[in-house]
Amino acid sequence: MQTDSSRRENRFCMKRKTESAAFAPAHPHPDDIAWLIRSVELGSMSAASKERNVAVSQATRAIDRLEAGYGVRLLRRSTHGLSLTAEGAAIVAHGRDVLARLADLGEIVCGGRRSIAGPVRIAVSAAIADELLVPLLPALQVRHPDLRVELVAEDRLSDLPTEGIDVALRTAVGASEAVVARRLGGFGRALYAAPAYLRVRGEPQSPDELQRHVAVTHTGLGQFNRWRFRVDGRIQERVVGGGPAANSTWLVHRMVAAGLGIGMVSTPIAARMVDGGELVEVLRRFRDPARMSIYAVVLPERERTPRIKAVVEFLDEMARQRWAVAR
Repeated sequence: MQTDSSRRENRFCMKRKTESAAFAPAHPHPDDIAWLIRSVELGSMSAASKERNVAVSQATRAIDRLEAGYGVRLLRRSTHGLSLTAEGAAIVAHGRDVLARLADLGEIVCGGRRSIAGPVRIAVSAAIADELLVPLLPALQVRHPDLRVELVAEDRLSDLPTEGIDVALRTAVGASEAVVARRLGGFGRALYAAPAYLRVRGEPQSPDELQRHVAVTHTGLGQFNRWRFRVDGRIQERVVGGGPAANSTWLVHRMVAAGLGIGMVSTPIAARMVDGGELVEVLRRFRDPARMSIYAVVLPERERTPRIKAVVEFLDEMARQRWAVAR
């Protein structure tokens, strides 16, 4: 027995005859795919329509065309909002890449005749976004006013092609990943506490004294709870826990700044608050000398896309001038 979906005219999955007698597949309009993606990202077709300042019927018709063309339901609509079916999720995942490649094609063909323009999705941790990246965006906007930056801030490795990520800022790059990574600089990690916390609990004078203090830890990244110290020229490691915890580096940073305890924070993330007297580095003479790198990561086939290249070059320049990172 056929379902309503299977009785639909799934013309995007069929072949149509052209005037030249050759057979070619019918395709959805890219803007219809863009309506679906943006409606899901914003949570409703109404929000996507308001963003474009058009009637919501435009979004509705676009998604109706997709569902009619593919012969399947792509969205589930309820009082709680929109959710994707399996087919809808596939279109969103691959559609982002399709739209990005179409934009790339336009830039390659017309790049020499127009300014840097269009959307750029940047994946980054919330801590790096808040302390390092967002303060740079006004300068990027002045340099490239037609560029539209969209930040995707999460403490995880994004899948660049399926999530439509143009540039990812990372502290690690997998050996098996087919990506191009430009190193922007290196940095260390150190222990910090708020002055208010130190006034009450005192400042530890050696790693052994940490047992008398409250450690703020990361529930999602266990390696951040193994604190390393250089003691008498040798590296020692202590596993901490039992105190306040959070599942993101940004929240750990904010909890430390709020005076909840001592926490391990990347030095460029803490730099602004240290300069402003809101954070104090503790056990500085025992700091682990190991350094991490920060990279701008892109897909190899999109490395030379003008808007992506412009953003990576801007980040490279700003890392040297504005971030507390060493080359």
